[in-house]
Amino acid sequence: MADMAKVDQAAISFSLICVVHCAVLPLAAFSMPFLGLFADAEWVHWLFTSLAIAAAILTFSVAHSARQPSFVLPALFGAALLLLSLAAEPLGFDETLPTVSGAMLLAGTHLFRLLRNH
Repeated sequence: MADMAKVDQAAISFSLICVVHCAVLPLAAFSMPFLGLFADAEWVHWLFTSLAIAAAILTFSVAHSARQPSFVLPALFGAALLLLSLAAEPLGFDETLPTVSGAMLLAGTHLFRLLRNH
C-alpha cells in the first residue's frame, strides 16, 4: 500500500509538472530567456507525458482499487488528452488546453485514489 501511495504521488507530480511546463514556463521564459530552451523543447513534452501515463498504467496494473471505473475512465480520458496534446502542432491547434486539462484530470484521479485508499 505504501508503495502504491508513492506511485500515486509520483503520478501527481508528473502531471503537475506538465501543467507548470505548459502554463508557467512560457511566462518565466519571457523574463529569463535561458528558460526558453525548455519551453519549446519537444522532448520535454514527450518525457513528462510518458512518465505521467506510465505511472497511471503502473497504478492500474498493480492496485486493485485502480481498476474501478472511478479511476479508469478519468485516467483514460486524461491520458488521451495528454496524447492529443503531443499531436497538437501537426494538427494545427494549440497544445495548452489538452495538456492542462489532461494533466489535471490525471492528477485529480490519482489524488482521489490516494485520499480514498489511505
